Amino acid sequence: MPETTLGALAALGSALTWAVTSLLARALVPELGSVAVNAVRSTVGSALLVVWVLATAGAGAFTAASASALVLLALSIVAATAIGDTVFFESTRMLGVGRAMTISMTYPVGAAALAAAFLGEPVTLPVAAGTLLTLGGIVLIVAPWAARAPDERFWFGVGAATLAALAWAVSVVLLRAPLREMEAMTAQAIRLPLAALVLWATPWARAAAGSLRRIGGAALARLAVLSVVTALSSVMFVAGVKYAGVAVATVLSSTAPMFAIPLARVCFGERLSRGALVGAGVTVAGIVVLQL
Repeated sequence: MPETTLGALAALGSALTWAVTSLLARALVPELGSVAVNAVRSTVGSALLVVWVLATAGAGAFTAASASALVLLALSIVAATAIGDTVFFESTRMLGVGRAMTISMTYPVGAAALAAAFLGEPVTLPVAAGTLLTLGGIVLIVAPWAARAPDERFWFGVGAATLAALAWAVSVVLLRAPLREMEAMTAQAIRLPLAALVLWATPWARAAAGSLRRIGGAALARLAVLSVVTALSSVMFVAGVKYAGVAVATVLSSTAPMFAIPLARVCFGERLSRGALVGAGVTVAGIVVLQL
């Protein structure tokens, strides 16, 4: 299988798992807060990744990384998880998953522009056309779902979702250089523990630590599933960036709404509109064009 195809499949897998992550986090944030949920999932997910890398590749996989790669990995994970994911989860509480994804899914445009400017990645005609088709399809999918009357929290949620998009765009560009000297699993086994440390250093996560002891078994089960999905999703996203490039990986990973809305239909009884079905078709067409 060509590496670009492998990267594209990994990016699509990260979109599916991010949809699951968003729905699980949405159920937990009201009880624990976005920072605490993010801290717990990052901690458990990072432990799983570190154990896996040590068992399969040994400690040498970590010590072989250059100092510059470690710095870039640290900066990228702070931008992506400590900032981007946290404010995105907060925006889902203010806007709902549909609205929040509508705004934050614009991050591939910023990432592609930054990659072209600083990494020299070409913006080819298939990439440009596929990006427009894919993002246009996602707008069709989420627009009916997100169309609700704004309330007093609306603009706060818009700002949070916009900040998430900016943080994710910067993060993925910082990540590209370290991936030239290490595997995706190793990179994420370094990045995710750093994110957990940053999150637990915040007063919001520490303040919510007591709530973890009081939540019920169902919430603990959701946290456990969320942590495992986090580890899986993050590795697939990094693999997508490594093998498919910034532009293609970010566009394909942004197709999460295509998976999130059917899942929301199952979990929350939300109906799929005709526009959403048309949008799914346009999104699939965009994915095909990206692979030309």
